[in-house]
Amino acid sequence: MNPPPLPKSEPASAHYCAWFSLVAPLIVVCLALIVHLAFSPAPRPLMMLLGLVFLGLTTAGLVAAIIGLCGIREYGTRGLLGKGIAGSIINGVLLIVFGIAAVAGFNKAIASRQLSQNLHNDAQDMQASVKQSYNPKTGITNTDFKTFDKMQGDMNAAAQTMSGDDALASQAMSRYLARMRSGMEQYHAAATQLRTAHILSTADLTDKAQIASRRQLLQDFMAANENLKNVTTNSETSLRADLDSLKISPAKIDAVMAGFDAKFAPRRDLDLKIRECDDRMAQSMSAILDLLETDWGQWHFSATDKKIYFDRTAARRVYQESIQSIKVTSEEQVTLQGELVNLP
Repeated sequence: MNPPPLPKSEPASAHYCAWFSLVAPLIVVCLALIVHLAFSPAPRPLMMLLGLVFLGLTTAGLVAAIIGLCGIREYGTRGLLGKGIAGSIINGVLLIVFGIAAVAGFNKAIASRQLSQNLHNDAQDMQASVKQSYNPKTGITNTDFKTFDKMQGDMNAAAQTMSGDDALASQAMSRYLARMRSGMEQYHAAATQLRTAHILSTADLTDKAQIASRRQLLQDFMAANENLKNVTTNSETSLRADLDSLKISPAKIDAVMAGFDAKFAPRRDLDLKIRECDDRMAQSMSAILDLLETDWGQWHFSATDKKIYFDRTAARRVYQESIQSIKVTSEEQVTLQGELVNLP
């Protein structure tokens, strides 16, 4: 009776495949570590290329492990069983992880595209809202903060949904929107109080002490206007500082600032002119309040013709010049606001 044939001892293709099934995931880990150390974060094209390389290596590693296990019948278990099982498990697990990551990335890409569309729609809605609130005679008299809040909410969502520099840039833009909203809200509140108080009305000005409360409303408005002007003036500097503090890559910072400047610069210039108009009108109002206070008892309001009369000619001239300045500046501001709402 002849003994069964002994397994072949020389290395065969099955053994090489078994070894490769262990080397393949090791290469994947090493490449991932090198990229992580060299790039933070890695450019998207490089990540896509590495994803394909990793997928190819782990798939090849799994196939190699199966080939190695299939060689046991011919070459025995030595050098094949342990490596084949380990290679199958490691590469199989990596393929599952890559599959989950690919699905998550795909879903994230869809969500990112949707968020980008939402932000585009938010910008259009905000522009439409401002345009709708513009009156050719009275200018912009109302600010709709709902569209502003929606854009900031979508920007916060983008910061959570996107990854890398895109997420950080969204976070920086959200901070910019928060500063603008705070400045605009403060200005809107002060302007509304000033407008409804009718501080230049003399029909109900019967006590000199009333002037102090009216002057306070005017000073509050001037402070809010100055604050909004500072926020607008420093927007680019503040945004770049936020981008720098978040450790965003210089190339991404330049891209974000270029896009921001393209849209913001024309609006900034017009808005600063509008703020200057507010300042000039406030100065004229302040001059009138000062005049009413210093000439108290030397002017009176006629209920018959609804006019104010001054005893001193110089006082009457200052009052008329101040009223005319307010009228002219208001018309200039309405024109500037019309240009602002019609910007693309």
